[in-house]
Amino acid sequence: MTLAVLGTMMQNAGAVSRQQVLLILLTALGLCAGCIGLPFTYVTVSNFVVGLVLLPFVIIRQGPARINVCYLLGVLFFGWLAHLYLLKIFFFLMVAFFLLLVWEAVGGKLNTIILFQIALMSPVFLQVTAILGFPIRLWLSQCAGMLLQVGWDVQVEGNLMILDGFQFAVDEACMGLSMLSLSMLMGVFAIVHHYRKAKRTLSLGWLVVFFAAVFGLNVLSNLFRIVMLVLFRILPEDPLHEIIGVLCLLLYVMVPLYFLAKTLVRKFGKPFEQIATPTYTPIRSRLLLAALGIFVLSMSFTIRPEGAELSIPHAFVEFKDAKGIELNGGITKLTTDDLLIYVKTIPEFFTGEHTPLLCWRGSGYQFKSIRKEHMGQHEIYKGVLSRDQEKLYTAWWYTNGNRVTIDQWEWRSRMVTEKERFALVNVTAKDEMLLDRNLKQLFKGELIVRPEQRVRQ
Repeated sequence: MTLAVLGTMMQNAGAVSRQQVLLILLTALGLCAGCIGLPFTYVTVSNFVVGLVLLPFVIIRQGPARINVCYLLGVLFFGWLAHLYLLKIFFFLMVAFFLLLVWEAVGGKLNTIILFQIALMSPVFLQVTAILGFPIRLWLSQCAGMLLQVGWDVQVEGNLMILDGFQFAVDEACMGLSMLSLSMLMGVFAIVHHYRKAKRTLSLGWLVVFFAAVFGLNVLSNLFRIVMLVLFRILPEDPLHEIIGVLCLLLYVMVPLYFLAKTLVRKFGKPFEQIATPTYTPIRSRLLLAALGIFVLSMSFTIRPEGAELSIPHAFVEFKDAKGIELNGGITKLTTDDLLIYVKTIPEFFTGEHTPLLCWRGSGYQFKSIRKEHMGQHEIYKGVLSRDQEKLYTAWWYTNGNRVTIDQWEWRSRMVTEKERFALVNVTAKDEMLLDRNLKQLFKGELIVRPEQRVRQ
């Protein structure tokens, strides 16, 4: 009897050992594909690094090993998109779903919180915050101005607030969306901490509610931060600028999200038992995972951003006698004595932010003032660029050739529903009056942009 029990224990130990070897090999295969196909910048950003540190704590096994059909479809779907559009962001998601599939098929069913962890670590999160950050920044400027106008004489011009002659620009640092990823990941930590402490877990719906609340707390925290910075006239060069930002994050985000997580888990959580020992993976599942691993690895050699950039078509652009120069990435450059015009075709509705806020930064310029302005019946963005003692005045909008808009949702939804192609138009001059005068002429029909057609040489 004792020998039989000992033999069974040795057999189980061997099975567990084989499971661990299989898990390590398949994980290494996925990571190898990621190292080949993804840029180094994807893994050096703060949200990925912090998420990677938290990952072992977040992994909670709640059931036996299985082939998760949703993760399998995710691998195939994002692999198809990565092949179709040659975008590394889709390949990142393909690798992520492959690793999730491997861990569930070999190590056991994972808690749903892992999906939020992967989403917050991904470059998709950075793109979404970049898209949301700019309109939220303008909205927060208006809200902060309204609060300050209750007791002070404050003028608001776009992201610029003026109090008793003191000018304060609500830039990206003031918006604090760079801290949003940190607060969201700390939200994951708080949720998992209370999971393990209370032995209870939340449904997907309650997790969505929780992270929506964390986002709202982050926005309110930045609103209070802006108000205090303006009231006390604290410029970005002052050390208090960062100190107040950290204090607002702790008081208005970190502390509330900890107690919110605790309340939600205790009131709405369902009991669960964590599975410590992985179950055996059938041979068919192993063969499927190995085939998918080879597929993911082969895809890593085909994802080349250069091909994607060169495949973006250039719009048909015509402006007086200016000759257009085609640059990579579907960008057409036109130069006159008074203006510098860039027209950039937007390849797909899901691609990241397309504004001068990012493009000009690479040339060493900073935006000091941004606002919405009406030019005839059209609403556009206008801003002031600064580099050392140099100032440039710029304006931008999106167009499909007939319609002008600055609404992110409008042009993205029209690209999906109406199959229309849009382009970003950016016009820059050295003098604001010169820019305004030329903009009036541009909108009278002097500048012709048709995103569906290439510039004819």
